[in-house]
Amino acid sequence: MKRPDIARFGRRFALILSGELIQSLFHFVLNIVLVRELGAHGYGLFAIVFTIGAVGVTYIRALVGVPATLFLSRSLGRPAERGHDMVFGSGATAVALLMAGAVSIGLAPVIGVTALAGGAFVGLYAFRSYLRIVLLARQKPWVAGASDIVYAACGLGLVAFLHSSDEALLEHAFLGIAGAQAMGIAVALAALGRPVRVSFRASVRRRYAGIWRPLAWSLLGVTGTTVQGQGLTLLFAVLAGPAAYAPIAATLVLFAPLRIPTNALNNMVLPEISALLAAGRRREARRLVLRSTALIGLACFAYGAAMWAALPMIESHLFKGRFSHEPMAGIGFGVWCVVTMALLYAIPRAFLEASAAFRVIAAGALVSAVVGFLIMVPLLLTMAPPFALIGLAVSECVTALWSAKAFRDRSRHPDGRVRTAAHRVVGAAAPPAGA
Repeated sequence: MKRPDIARFGRRFALILSGELIQSLFHFVLNIVLVRELGAHGYGLFAIVFTIGAVGVTYIRALVGVPATLFLSRSLGRPAERGHDMVFGSGATAVALLMAGAVSIGLAPVIGVTALAGGAFVGLYAFRSYLRIVLLARQKPWVAGASDIVYAACGLGLVAFLHSSDEALLEHAFLGIAGAQAMGIAVALAALGRPVRVSFRASVRRRYAGIWRPLAWSLLGVTGTTVQGQGLTLLFAVLAGPAAYAPIAATLVLFAPLRIPTNALNNMVLPEISALLAAGRRREARRLVLRSTALIGLACFAYGAAMWAALPMIESHLFKGRFSHEPMAGIGFGVWCVVTMALLYAIPRAFLEASAAFRVIAAGALVSAVVGFLIMVPLLLTMAPPFALIGLAVSECVTALWSAKAFRDRSRHPDGRVRTAAHRVVGAAAPPAGA
């Protein structure tokens, strides 16, 4: 990569990372405020819906965001761009509406009218995620960054009006962040200068059906990863109940800052790994994965040690003593183990994705999900809820070991599919001629 390309990539990365940081700051502040103002049951419900929103974002990326990135990057500035824009805009709208409806109907028996606000949040959260991916595919990171800033600013404005005397605090929190998502979407569309083109006529359906087969393995991999990750977490929350899940959800928020630089590093090294594999330089790709993973491991160890030491003070001040009756030291250690294991296999899994090893990724995720289920459920039924973190940690350990073995095998003894898949990734990411 030439020096001007490195500088351009660095500027885009800094802009994207700043948006991620601003959003994460808002989510952190919002969670802390709700921990303090809601009871354990109310905050547990909020955390469950927020996790459902994260699952929705994962699926809209697999169903719409990934193919949109692939096809738009090939057709920028060409007539086909408008056709792809309509196909994926329609798909994203349909998926977001289905998610919003499903969440509203599913939560209505539990939280009543508030389920409508929760459903609106999940649907808008998913759609803005799609829009953000499209903006990056169109090489307009500044628009995506502006959308992030507006969303966070509107959301932070909401936080100032939340207080425990509000009898509908949970509903107002969902409505507020849904409104903030809508404002972020409006700013993105205004800056883009074009609306989302939506049509469900037969030609649009045929176009999407034509690309469904290439999405199958990616969707299967996403499903396996979701079941192993958020799926087990949601199962924990459902079986233990919102009140028991609340201290664990609050502690997970404290470790969220670790995911931001890890995701950024993952986004930086994935194109590099793909290019190295396409050039047949697998040793350099392997070295890059090992060094990046070692860096993540050191960061997790240092952050975990600092957080574990500070957790008693955080519980008494930030959480306002809400969880003084809970074993926060044990919960903190368990959450640290879960998060650390999950982050350690992020870069090796990126190598597997660049190698088109989606079947291996899906199989590993499903095996680890079954192992975690078999450990977690009996612990939840026989012991205090925090002990069920053992099941989550073991599940992440199995995924990490599976990913490490698959990475070792493919980095030392690659087959022809590795290089072929890498060529495809690089070809899809390359700008069209004359663009």
